[in-house]
Amino acid sequence: MAKYRIITLCGSGIASSTICAQKIRKGMAERGIDVEVKPIAFRELQGEIGKIDLVVSITPGLKVDINAPVVNGVPLLTGIGEQAVLDEIAQKLTGGKQ
Repeated sequence: MAKYRIITLCGSGIASSTICAQKIRKGMAERGIDVEVKPIAFRELQGEIGKIDLVVSITPGLKVDINAPVVNGVPLLTGIGEQAVLDEIAQKLTGGKQ
């Protein structure tokens, strides 16, 4: 089974991205998907390019120039639509093959 690398991205890489990372780890474990999730700040993004499978951004509408899908992580903070976002993450990682 592949281990997927995800970054959660916010302004500081501390609070919001860490909360989202914890929820993603739990949600993917429940779906049987092995992930490594790393919360980072925007300034650290360039160092991660080429090393990740997915970005979960806490800033709506953020445009990042990387070769990985970007998912809106705001529902992971609000709780509204959280399961749909976790499903979207799982789908993008596995292509629906869980």
